[in-house]
Amino acid sequence: MNTLQRQSVGRKFTAVSWLPPRAGSAYTDTELYFVTGLGGQNKELALWTTANPDFESEPKAAPALTSDSNLATLVSKAAHDGDVQDIGIVSPDILATASSYGTIAIYDVQHHDTAHSSSSGLKLRESVTAHRFANGEPAVSTALSVQPVNSLDVEIASCGEDGRIAYVPLSRIDALQVYEVDSTVVTGVCWPTPAQVAVSTRAGQIKLFDRRKPAEASAVLVDPSTSHSFECIAAHPSQSFRLAAGTDAGNIVVWDIRNTKKPESEIVSVHTSNVWKVRYHPTDSSKIVSCSYDATVAFTQWARDMTTSERDIVRWSNFFNVLSVGCFDVCPFTRTNLLVAGSDSGNLLMVKSPATDFRLF
Repeated sequence: MNTLQRQSVGRKFTAVSWLPPRAGSAYTDTELYFVTGLGGQNKELALWTTANPDFESEPKAAPALTSDSNLATLVSKAAHDGDVQDIGIVSPDILATASSYGTIAIYDVQHHDTAHSSSSGLKLRESVTAHRFANGEPAVSTALSVQPVNSLDVEIASCGEDGRIAYVPLSRIDALQVYEVDSTVVTGVCWPTPAQVAVSTRAGQIKLFDRRKPAEASAVLVDPSTSHSFECIAAHPSQSFRLAAGTDAGNIVVWDIRNTKKPESEIVSVHTSNVWKVRYHPTDSSKIVSCSYDATVAFTQWARDMTTSERDIVRWSNFFNVLSVGCFDVCPFTRTNLLVAGSDSGNLLMVKSPATDFRLF
């Protein structure tokens, strides 16, 4: 078991996302920014900065287990209406959040600009209630995903405990469209393509929807084990026919949906309890990253090596982080393998090491 670096913050982390660079496809800044969402007694968004390890001439040794590290610096924070369930990045200056009160909110990200004496911060632009139960009570928005198009007219798809998908156009969020897609909780949502949406459900199903015909599922995929719930879903960054879903039993199911009538799937046992989030590694998509109730982060080599039938799995934890790791994000903009995660123990957790020294497998 590898050791995650830890910074004790004393807050329950529920979501985290890296902000992209403001100019170009690669960071040229010595400082990187990410946003975290909090829940419980402290319902807020927080903007953080951390040193870009690409600029470190010498790799730093991992801190001792008995001491906290200053992994990141808090820049600013803003109150949030309900627990932050998920964060979606629209651009370097705009993000969206999903709330336990069923709302989707749009925030402006203000970066520090010494030339104009402006400060960094997070400012609520507008919000809309996207999820309600049949009796009118707000339903938790469990996850959201930003449509992968380079335009300010993007849509934000959210899902909720009401069994519905909501589509929120960024340019006019009051023009949301809501569709009932399942009788159980919809736990995760992603966009395999700009015109296709995939969701995971508590009933152990993956459902595919054509955005042009949003009221009816174009395909329904069933958990091959037939006995577990799906907690999350992710799409491959370049192969739209590949999906990954995490289960409440600690498994990751990898799908090939080129033939939706007979989809191929494989179950990989990765964790010992609920998988809260999965993601294909953004710079090495042969790996899937996941976090779990078992207080670990795992890197799984899902693409099978032709020389062996074994799956390589590397797990990361910290002795002083005993509660669930509920969120993470991998930075896609650096040469360094850089991951930030948050836990119910109130810790920020990091894997931060120069790529030349980072050997997963």
